[in-house]
Amino acid sequence: MAWSARCFDHCSAAAPTVRLAGPSTCSQFSRRSSLFGTTTSLGLGALQINGGITALFGIPNSRSLQFAIIGVITLLFTASALTGVARGIRFLSETSMGLGGLLFLFVLVVGPTIYLADLYVQSVGRYLSELISTSLITPASGDLGFMQSWTYFMLAWWLSWAAFVGVFLARISRGRTVREFIVGVLLVPSVVFSVWFTAFGGTAIHSDLAGTTRIAAAAADDANSAFFATLQSLPLPAITSVVTIVLVVLFFVSGADANTFVLGMLTSRGTEHPPGWILALWGAVTGAAAMALLAAGGLESLQQMVIVSSAPFLLVVVGVAVSLWKDLTAEPLQHTMPTASAMRGAADRTGEIPEPARTKTLSDDATEEAAIYGVPASVPAEPKP
Repeated sequence: MAWSARCFDHCSAAAPTVRLAGPSTCSQFSRRSSLFGTTTSLGLGALQINGGITALFGIPNSRSLQFAIIGVITLLFTASALTGVARGIRFLSETSMGLGGLLFLFVLVVGPTIYLADLYVQSVGRYLSELISTSLITPASGDLGFMQSWTYFMLAWWLSWAAFVGVFLARISRGRTVREFIVGVLLVPSVVFSVWFTAFGGTAIHSDLAGTTRIAAAAADDANSAFFATLQSLPLPAITSVVTIVLVVLFFVSGADANTFVLGMLTSRGTEHPPGWILALWGAVTGAAAMALLAAGGLESLQQMVIVSSAPFLLVVVGVAVSLWKDLTAEPLQHTMPTASAMRGAADRTGEIPEPARTKTLSDDATEEAAIYGVPASVPAEPKP
């Protein structure tokens, strides 16, 4: 659909004077939110990788090791961003998905399979029945500290990814229909996430309930060690722990390189191929900011920064949502071309073969581009007789 190509141009529709390519308020909020969202993810990823190294090799947690981890990851995702979307970013994304799928199948097979299946069905039922009530929970009951450290932080963290994820998805979804976009971006990831969390979280719960492990106590002492403590209760813990560390690196690299690419687009007048020096600069800034926040206060600094940087961007997201709704309601419906079977059925009923739909030509594409971007369509002139 045409709207996927103009994604964050809806900032302009929400406020006609705003242009993402210029030094506008909308643009500033987008860049700031994207930067600190990835910075928070990079800092948390370094903490988790450090926890895995501690569980696997007995090396204690230290700021120097975390800084080294951030430095290596920064080099990796910057190099990936420099190779472009079709090469490094795509390769890392597909590799992480494949490796993550293998780890998931391993836990599902060697873990409490029947218990996990029952738990998934029960969890879906409780989610659907309690979605509205839990969504309206406020700190009135006195749980302000928990909501600040968990609920508000998680909401702000996800919100901070909205700018660059929206632009990146529009960049790779050009030509998709709205239905395909919703299924591929909302439904499929939601199912995958719910199954993943059920498999690993359910395995940890089952192991603790059986009295064979103390994963909950390990998580209370250090949240970054909980995943690796779960793997210790399963066969081949050394191999799966190494695979997990590699996966954490790949997940954060594949996310941060996309963010670096989008930041380069937003600071080079929206070009789909940002200059290399801009990508390298944003990569260095992201890594340096993550190190600075860890040095300033660790996890608490990361949480506070992402909340502060994401709150103003919520207004932009609301404006984009309203503008997108107006744009979709104003766009005329496009009827699909009848299939061969439908044409044969119509011929059987009427005795006439319906005329097939006109094939879309290059001039039609140019006209559509003109409607999207507001530029004159470049259509070749017809040859003179």
